[in-house]
Amino acid sequence: MLYELRVYDAMPGKLGALNDRFAKHTTGFFKSHGIGIVGFWTAVIGTGNQLTYILSFDDMADREEKWGAFQNNSDWHKVRADSERDGTLVASVQNSFMRLTSYSPEPKISTNLQELRVYQAVPGKLPALNSRFADHTTHLFEKHGIRNVGYWTHDVGANNQLFYMVGHAGLADREKNFAAFGADPDWQKARAESERDGPLTVKTQSSILEPTAYSPR
Repeated sequence: MLYELRVYDAMPGKLGALNDRFAKHTTGFFKSHGIGIVGFWTAVIGTGNQLTYILSFDDMADREEKWGAFQNNSDWHKVRADSERDGTLVASVQNSFMRLTSYSPEPKISTNLQELRVYQAVPGKLPALNSRFADHTTHLFEKHGIRNVGYWTHDVGANNQLFYMVGHAGLADREKNFAAFGADPDWQKARAESERDGPLTVKTQSSILEPTAYSPR
């Protein structure tokens, strides 16, 4: 299964209109063209004009066929033109093609908040980072009430990044549960042993997100 992470930077003041277009039209077009939907989110903390969503396809050939059909749909062209009579809604689009890791669950959204984290691994250390998540981190997350949603690595492009999404009941629970996880002696031991030859990551990005009203649950 191929997953596509897409992040839209909306034009100032246009995120509401963009969400409205997705809710009333785009999601329906996706479904009619057989494009799988994992979820749609907006930021709770941080950038307030972004829409983040994840789609699923059988493989890249399936993606190209279905996305091409969607892009060429005359009804979509009309909807897009009507929604952009007063100007375009999207300033920029970032997308990443990803595959689930061997230890990832099938992505399912069941909590009020999600957190998307992107780890830039030290060159050559992505396998060790994945091993630490598979053998230790994912189990410790669940122990401390942090729900594992999905773990991915790049299918196309950079090969030293790990993407993952976890779920939280709320912001207060996130703070409490991550603090308990960080203080867990089993985590501290696993981290120390995995980093005997140096750290595994050089950079971490985190976005705390909430599902849109039209996102599947």
